[in-house]
Amino acid sequence: MIKFTRRAVVAVAALGLVSTSLSATGVRADTTPGALADGKAEGTLTVNGKTTKVAFAYARSVPGFFDKNVNDVEVIVSDVALDAKAQADEFVRIKMADAGKLHAFEITVDAEGKPISSVWRHNGFKGPAPSGLSTADVFTKNVLDGKVVDGGYKSATEAEFFGNTYAFDVTFRANIGH
Repeated sequence: MIKFTRRAVVAVAALGLVSTSLSATGVRADTTPGALADGKAEGTLTVNGKTTKVAFAYARSVPGFFDKNVNDVEVIVSDVALDAKAQADEFVRIKMADAGKLHAFEITVDAEGKPISSVWRHNGFKGPAPSGLSTADVFTKNVLDGKVVDGGYKSATEAEFFGNTYAFDVTFRANIGH
C-alpha cells in the first residue's frame, strides 16, 4: 500500500484544484516554442456573400516596413486557433486557407498605430485575394503599448476585387510576441 504524508495529500489536492480551475475557465498555455499567446477576436469576414466569424487573435512585433529601426505589429485574426508553426509561417497559413481550414485577415500596424497593410487568407476568393488598404476603412486603436494591441478594423463598404466582393468588421486584443 502506498503511504502518503499530509503534505503530499495537500499538494495533490491543490494541484487538482488548480488544474480543474484552469480547465473550467478555458485558460490554456501553448508551450510550443515560438507560440504566441491566444488573444481574442470578434467580428466577421465576408467573402462573396459568405460570412465567417473570427474568434482568435495573434500579434507579434516585426521589423518596420518603412523604418527597420522601429517595429511594426502584425495582427492575425482568424476563425481557428493557430499553432506556433502557422503563426510564424505565412506559407503554412496560405496552405491552410487554400484547403479551407483557415479564414483569416492579417493587419500590419505601424508604431504610431496606423494600419500599413492587410492580407486575406481565405479560400472564398476566386482568383487573387486583395491586399493593401483603403483610406476609407476605419481602424480604431485602443491600446498599442509594445505589450498589447487592442483595436478594431472595419471596411467602409463592401469592396470588389477581380469580381470578388469582400468586407470585414473585426475587433481584437492580443499580447504582442517578440
